[in-house]
Amino acid sequence: MSKNFEKTLFEYADMIRPGELVLVEYTSEDPVHLILQMILRYAKLKAVPIFIVDTLDGLHVMKTKLDLEDIDTSLIDDVFVVKVGGLINVGNVFKKIEEINEISILKRQYTELLQKICEKTEGNSTIRLVVGATELLQRLESDPVKREEFITGLIKPLVGHQNTIGVVFLNRKRITRPVLSEVEETATRVLRTRIENGKLLVRIVKSVYFDEYGAEVRVDPWDLREYLIAAGGD
Repeated sequence: MSKNFEKTLFEYADMIRPGELVLVEYTSEDPVHLILQMILRYAKLKAVPIFIVDTLDGLHVMKTKLDLEDIDTSLIDDVFVVKVGGLINVGNVFKKIEEINEISILKRQYTELLQKICEKTEGNSTIRLVVGATELLQRLESDPVKREEFITGLIKPLVGHQNTIGVVFLNRKRITRPVLSEVEETATRVLRTRIENGKLLVRIVKSVYFDEYGAEVRVDPWDLREYLIAAGGD
C-alpha cells in the first residue's frame, strides 16, 4: 500500500512544472512530517536539487518527529537550508536571516540568497520547500500591512520562477481563514491532508488542471512509517 502511495505521489510530482507554487495544508493531528520525508525522497531519487527555507525552527520540529519514529533523517542533514529566525540549526545551513520583523529587509536578504542558490545549482530546476511559515503568519495577523508585505514579497515570488517549484507547508487550523485564502489564491495547487478512519488522506482542492479537483489518495500512516523506516536514507 505504501509503495503504491509513494508511486502515486511521485507520478503527481512529475506533472508539477517549474514556476508552480504548491500549498500543503495540514492540521496538528496530521503526520505531515511523513509527507516531508516523501518529498525529500522524491528529490533524491529524481536527482532534483532541493533546499529548505526553515522559518522559526519549523524544520527542527519535523525532524524530531521523524527521529522519534525511527525514520532515517540523513536526507534532512544533507539538504541546503536557509534559516529565517529561530535558534536551532538543522540541516546544512547555508545562510541565516535573523531579521524577521522588518519585512523589507527580510525580502532583500531572501532575494539575494535565492540568486546565490540559483548560481549554486547552475540554473537547474530546484524544489524550494518552506516550513514554519505558519508561525510567522500568526505573528503578522495583527498587522495587515506587514502581513500583506510578507505575502507579496516572499510568498508570491515563489510563483512563476522558471527554474523553481515552490512547496509551502501551512497549518490551516492555526491561521485565520482570510489569511489562508490569500495564500490559496496565490498557489497554483493546493493539497489538503486529513486523518479519516485511521487513514492519511491527501486531497487536491486546487490545481492548474480542473479534472484533478477532488482527487484523493490515502494510506495507512503506520504502514507508511514502516515503509520509510525500511527505506532508510535511500
